[in-house]
Amino acid sequence: MRILMFLPRHMRFGPSNASSIDLCVRDLVAASRYRQTTTVICCENETLFPGIDVMTYSRAVDDSRRRKVAFALREVARISPDLIVVQQHLPTAAALASRTRVPVLLHKHNMIKPVPTGSLFNWLRRQFKLRQYRGLAGMIFVSDFCRKTFDADWPEVRLPTSVVYNGLDFSQWRPSKHKLDEIICVGRAAPEKGIKEAALAVAAVLKKQPGWRARFILSEPERFPAYLEEVLAVIRPFESKITVELSLPFAVVKERYENAAIAIVASRWQEPFGRTALEAHAAGCAVISSGTGGMAEISPAGTLILPLDFTPDHIAAHLHTLLLDRDLCVRLGETAREFCAKKFALSEVARSADDFYELATAGRTSGIVSVNTAGSETSARVSSLI
Repeated sequence: MRILMFLPRHMRFGPSNASSIDLCVRDLVAASRYRQTTTVICCENETLFPGIDVMTYSRAVDDSRRRKVAFALREVARISPDLIVVQQHLPTAAALASRTRVPVLLHKHNMIKPVPTGSLFNWLRRQFKLRQYRGLAGMIFVSDFCRKTFDADWPEVRLPTSVVYNGLDFSQWRPSKHKLDEIICVGRAAPEKGIKEAALAVAAVLKKQPGWRARFILSEPERFPAYLEEVLAVIRPFESKITVELSLPFAVVKERYENAAIAIVASRWQEPFGRTALEAHAAGCAVISSGTGGMAEISPAGTLILPLDFTPDHIAAHLHTLLLDRDLCVRLGETAREFCAKKFALSEVARSADDFYELATAGRTSGIVSVNTAGSETSARVSSLI
């Protein structure tokens, strides 16, 4: 099977500045049985992941969906793929599906916003979105939570769907045998990630545990500068014990995880998946998690889960538990790693993606049904693949 993999704008498909979407695509392609016949189309970058066929376009093209679609269509004509997989962006996927007979899949990495009913404007918006979905051959979601939420918000859409988790090659994750007395928190410097709450908790705990240190690795520092300054204001009085690093390459983040004993993943929002939590488990960290959204599918029993409306005090309480019981800290890290190595093994995740690619190429589908105001189906055009 010949596959064309199309990345959304502002993705940087290389080791120096990859996003979580870039990493997911890199891993799926690298482990795919169609690796040798897959081409990734993305923006030019200072570095590119090796061992994968990549076709790049300029930054000027990256800023225009029209130019990106035109570039992709030229590649479709040149390569003659059996399948197009568009990462994340419905308008691009719909534009390609309307201009080619090649089946197009949409791979969603986050939640899809609902369109409320009750006004003519919203009805028109919803009909426009439904037309976009109608042309797709199917959809991939990164968690069952994302798929169920989509099904509830868009009951008219009856496309073939699949849950394909982010997977990891656990043989490449090597937790240190002698973990540092270090707490690590990795994430975007954004309010929904709970970074400030984690910083307040760490600051409170380190006052009582002088032998421990902490490390915050923050990405996208320019996005919420005022919030970042609030986080740094908490940390500055402890700068001899708390290290802050910004926008590190993934390889460095991975090494930091492997050396840390405890990881905090305190997201405030409903995480679509929560790759950060999975990486912490792969590194053998004892994880304190908010368990929101798709993260509930990642962490095994025994992970220290925060309550829904958690405060810094809740995080601090879990930290105290782990810092005072080193055996528990080690045991939780090892147990979670074993669980995740089975459920999120890259070979199995990539196989599930490949199987769905084959399903999508078996025939074009018509995946929109009519729903009355009570929510029941009144007519349907549903593919036999479903």
